[in-house]
Amino acid sequence: MKKLIFTLVMFAALIAVPKQSEAQRQNVLNNGSELEFRMYDNSMFVVIFDRRIYDSPTSLFRLSNIKPGNHRIVIKKRYGRYGSDRIVYNGSVKIPPRSVVYARINRYNRFEITRVTDIAGYGSGYNNNNNNNGYYNKPMLDLPRLQTSMRHASFENDKLRIARQAISTHRVKANQIYRILMSFSFESTKLKLAKFAYRHCVDKRNYYLVNDAFSFSSSIRELDNYIGGFQSDYYDDDWDDYNRGNNDRW
Repeated sequence: MKKLIFTLVMFAALIAVPKQSEAQRQNVLNNGSELEFRMYDNSMFVVIFDRRIYDSPTSLFRLSNIKPGNHRIVIKKRYGRYGSDRIVYNGSVKIPPRSVVYARINRYNRFEITRVTDIAGYGSGYNNNNNNNGYYNKPMLDLPRLQTSMRHASFENDKLRIARQAISTHRVKANQIYRILMSFSFESTKLKLAKFAYRHCVDKRNYYLVNDAFSFSSSIRELDNYIGGFQSDYYDDDWDDYNRGNNDRW
């Protein structure tokens, strides 16, 4: 009889363990998302996520049970086995609910979301081309139409307002930004708009073209200093796709 009771107890315990594990797993899926990312060259790095330090160097970082919303990330690349760490990214990422977010730090040290997968059939509102704010869902700028609207404006400030509205709601290229800047008369207005437009530019590598719109070298230096200290909390340029010649997206 004792053997029978012992057997029944052990059997009940074996059944209970998987159920408990499944319940815990479902609780994670219902209340959190996952993030997984690496460096483009698979190098070692350490992570600070929402002020929590993960100081064990890794080439693949995974974190589970993340609450949906914006999260701060600092990534430090490890140089040499016992070398120093250098910050290569300091920004944020928007995590959708009940999703697995796959990302990488590209060769330009920008945080690039490569894929977002729904968990348990829930919609995340993302797709493979999305980034933190749906940037890639924006249409390409219709430059001739914008230039027509700006010509109808009587004052410089009105032109600036129209340009900012158009740039903030579209994807724009560096050569388009240059042509927009040439519609303005004042150097200060050009500089102000060039700083604003940088974050919306799809080919930041070509942003040097914008320099030709300025009359003074001091404006170019100020813009360069601004770009040097700029941290994108919004999106990453899809340089790999752009450089492969798939420019119809842009």
